Amino acid sequence: VVIVLLLVLMAGLLKSHAEILRRLDRLGVADDEPTTAQRLRTTGLGRVPAEEITGVDPSGSTVSVSMTHGRGETLLSFLSTGCASCQVFWEELAGGVDLPTPRTQALIVTKGPSAESPGKVAELAPSRVKVVMSDEAWDDFKVPLTPYFMLVDGEGGVVGEGSATTMSHLLGLFR
Repeated sequence: VVIVLLLVLMAGLLKSHAEILRRLDRLGVADDEPTTAQRLRTTGLGRVPAEEITGVDPSGSTVSVSMTHGRGETLLSFLSTGCASCQVFWEELAGGVDLPTPRTQALIVTKGPSAESPGKVAELAPSRVKVVMSDEAWDDFKVPLTPYFMLVDGEGGVVGEGSATTMSHLLGLFR
């Protein structure tokens, strides 16, 4: 009797799940499109809270990157070496992914050397993407989770921000 009840319950759950998927499909929500929770949002910052992100690179050299350089957008990627979801982005950025515009430059920002292993960051860091290790940047930009992204125009204005699970979701946010 218990097994029959469990089978009836499971069939009902599968049927309701299938109905939800059918309705989402009718609404035009595809698997590779960002969900409402993943859509681009703005925090009302309007402008970046710091005109420069200052910290160190994985070798320990001091690095400072201007957010008001006037040369196109900067995609700030707040990543961690211990975050499983971040691994996709470390790999994608190393592979030379197409960014929102040809003038967009990527910048990876990790926590400082007291929270992240500089050796692990150096191992994961793409050769073509600048990396800054900075606890202050995470505090200044109020990073709520990892991976987290912020698109900044060349004048220091925050175009948008959000989190994504894949690079295609992230690029969909910025489209």
